[in-house]
Amino acid sequence: MHKEIDFPTIAIINDLDALIAEIDANPQLSPWVVRLVLKTIKDKARNMVNENLVSTVSLAQPVHLEVIPNSSHITKSPTRVLP
Repeated sequence: MHKEIDFPTIAIINDLDALIAEIDANPQLSPWVVRLVLKTIKDKARNMVNENLVSTVSLAQPVHLEVIPNSSHITKSPTRVLP
């Protein structure tokens, strides 16, 4: 059975892997920079979803994406590095 390759998902995973590698290489990286990169990756993923929906769904139907209403209120938990 032939499995289709999901290139948009692979692109997002590659972006996240690059961010993780950069954080590992530069642990002093500013949280602001990390947030900016994560926001960019999120926007890229949202655009990919919207492009996919436009090609598969009628434009008259609304697009529903779940988002966090106010990300500034997210609690910060300690980060663990997995072996």
